[in-house]
Amino acid sequence: MLPPTEAGARPRHESACLIVARNLGDAVIQSLFFRDLIARGFAKRYVVWTRPQVAFLYEGLPECEVVTSQFPVGTSKQFDRHTAPEFLRAAARLRRMRLAVTIDLIGDFRERLFARFAGAREHLHIGWAPGHPFARLIRNPFGTGLPTWTVPSNHQNVYAAHTELLDALVAPPPRDTATSVRAGPAAPPRPARIGVHPFASQDCRKWPAGDWTRLVGQLLDNGAEVTAFGADSDQPALEIMFAAFGVRVRIVTVSIPAFAQELSRLHLLVGLDSFSVHMAEKVGIASVMLNGASNPVLFSPPHAQVLSSSGGCAAWPCYNKPICVGGAAQYVCIRSIGIDSVCQAVERALAGSAPADDL
Repeated sequence: MLPPTEAGARPRHESACLIVARNLGDAVIQSLFFRDLIARGFAKRYVVWTRPQVAFLYEGLPECEVVTSQFPVGTSKQFDRHTAPEFLRAAARLRRMRLAVTIDLIGDFRERLFARFAGAREHLHIGWAPGHPFARLIRNPFGTGLPTWTVPSNHQNVYAAHTELLDALVAPPPRDTATSVRAGPAAPPRPARIGVHPFASQDCRKWPAGDWTRLVGQLLDNGAEVTAFGADSDQPALEIMFAAFGVRVRIVTVSIPAFAQELSRLHLLVGLDSFSVHMAEKVGIASVMLNGASNPVLFSPPHAQVLSSSGGCAAWPCYNKPICVGGAAQYVCIRSIGIDSVCQAVERALAGSAPADDL
């Protein structure tokens, strides 16, 4: 690979297409990478190939076109004989664009296959060193290809890994050498506008409903204004979970783009190992992430307070493939996170304290 383009230099590539085929949380994280890649002037024009549900994340970016289809990967594939032609039409449209490069931030052989469908002259992808926790989540039965950047096994955070790839593609801009003094923790806003999102795609990621109820009760007692978020199908569960508080808890079940807008009006979100904490990072608000069965460093947003516990489970972290189902210790990791520790993390986040580094 050629040396990285210097930030602010003439773009090296005529066009660059980011392939975003995975889940909603991945799409949110990758949208931050792509925003920064565009800001550094990597190419003259940009394309994103992604699912229609997350296209809004990439709309409005300069010189960027969004092509959508479903993909045969991810937790929720939504890929069948009805959507397969849509995938092929999207690939044909990309081929007609005669793309210079495609990029993927997963490093899985299936993304490289999608790149072949798109027909770019060159494909750039991230790689993960042997032993890296992300390598457990992907498939490379035919080898890892030729990664543009291989993330060392001890650099475990995905956000940081994306920054490493970004720096390999486009040299970072010169740092401001002026000395700055970091402000100490500020007084928390009063009343604090706090959101809670108690849902995730897998049971092993979910904190007990009773704990959410008690947490919200304590937040209300502390003077916070609380909004509970979920999908339309989550409305009954939210009403049961927070019935005791009546209109003191605002329940919001809206589309994902509307959810992002609602988040931007808050000071803080408390969520799980799911897309909501990544959306909080994207819109620029504080978050508290309750991590269960996964590696707590892997997907933690840079500005989140992350809480995690093994609960004494010898198999932790199991990367959301639990072997404890049906036993007395079922999901003990996420159940071991205490309400008091969550409240303390909320106060730290509202005060602007740096995320804890003792995971």
